[in-house]
Amino acid sequence: MSLAPVDNSLVGRRLAVDLYTDNGILLLPQETIITSAHVQLLQKQRIWEVEVQQLPSEGTGEHITNQLLELDADEETIAAYVQALDKTRSLFDQVSQNGTPHLEQFSDIFCEVAEQSMKQLGLFRSLYVLEGADSYTYRHSLNVGILCSLIARLMKWSEDRIAFMGTAGFLHDLGKMKVPKEILLKPGKLTEEEFTQVQKHTVYGYEMIKEMEGGSELLALCALLHHERLDGTGYPERRNGNDIPIECQVLAIADMFDAICSDRVYKERTSPFEAAQLLWKEACNGKLNIEIVSQFVRYIALLYVGARARLSNGEEVEVILIHQDEPMRPLVRRRGEFVDLRYERKLTIEKMIG
Repeated sequence: MSLAPVDNSLVGRRLAVDLYTDNGILLLPQETIITSAHVQLLQKQRIWEVEVQQLPSEGTGEHITNQLLELDADEETIAAYVQALDKTRSLFDQVSQNGTPHLEQFSDIFCEVAEQSMKQLGLFRSLYVLEGADSYTYRHSLNVGILCSLIARLMKWSEDRIAFMGTAGFLHDLGKMKVPKEILLKPGKLTEEEFTQVQKHTVYGYEMIKEMEGGSELLALCALLHHERLDGTGYPERRNGNDIPIECQVLAIADMFDAICSDRVYKERTSPFEAAQLLWKEACNGKLNIEIVSQFVRYIALLYVGARARLSNGEEVEVILIHQDEPMRPLVRRRGEFVDLRYERKLTIEKMIG
């Protein structure tokens, strides 16, 4: 343990002891990894030094993970995302008109935004305050690629596997380019026949990636199987358990999370906390890999410390503390008072706000 000043040099360090306010309220628990929002919180509480654990050695998985916790997305990161979105729209539209380009053309678009997102995960906070369903398919493809990269990194996979998962997430819905747009953009409930058409995007994607120069069988399987569920209730092959490659299990979690958090033509977005709750429920019901979901939802929740949100009763709050036992129900501050959502069970975080 060592004493460290409360400034930006603290970001990424891990607390060695519990921190309390002068009134005895637990502010941050031991083992919390400090973010820039935590630094601001501590300074507001007039705490100028804290005890932190020794830094792990360079190159370890923990050290890499700690470096990912800077929360403020800068202009360069956001600009890279917007530029990648425009290029994604253009390239995906080419697919529906002129056939499938080389894998490198997709990778070139995704690599830059992936690199920026790994440097500054504040991009996530920006993604899920975006309003509107415009360009959902393109945004969803970028977002799922970023999320897949993140999950692979949390699982301490190799850099090659992390890069692969980013590409797999980016291309997972490529087959939707062969689904009629009037069905994809339909604002109301799909008929049974229309839903069957949409489900075919998994098979279309598999076939397109198999034919793509530079593609691979596993990359194609990720497109084919990202709607499969561990209990055998998914599609298109109703696989279950270990018959679903682990890469496809990761992709299923990223895909579901982003779909829940994003505005779509037929529904408004849900907050990342509600999305995490739904993922956890699906994992407990045996549909998703519970070990992956557990790591992912705790980490995502931590990213939103210091963010503003709207509760289900319409009140605006600031997320103050993520509980280890229930990360989806944090401590929030509303008009100067603290509200612990673990005990206010009727309240939920409905939406993140800018």
